Amino acid sequence: MNMNWHGVPQEWDVPWGDVFEASEEGSRLAAPCPVCGSHALRRWFDLHDPTPRLSAGIRWAGRGSQWQWCGDCRSYLHTSGLVPMWWHTDLVVDPETLMHDPGPIHAVMDASEPGGTRS
Repeated sequence: MNMNWHGVPQEWDVPWGDVFEASEEGSRLAAPCPVCGSHALRRWFDLHDPTPRLSAGIRWAGRGSQWQWCGDCRSYLHTSGLVPMWWHTDLVVDPETLMHDPGPIHAVMDASEPGGTRS
């Protein structure tokens, strides 16, 4: 397993986006990673401004940031924008620890799993 976080390789941008765009599963996606094929895709939103919005006929929870990543190959994408209304999490991540890469979120998510840590 690669321990260094890196951006999604350019040749995988479209399939990566397609997988995440098609899913409303929450923080863990069932689809395999387009880059490495493992079933370790995750996502997390941080809602900065919880003012509901309507854009292009879609209701959004507000503005925030999103992290998308694979826990195995360590490919990731970090964006800012609108947070979907369907998003909900009980995971608590200290905002002071947030970085461009999802490392701190990944660590908290793993630690919150029953039985210890895993990717």
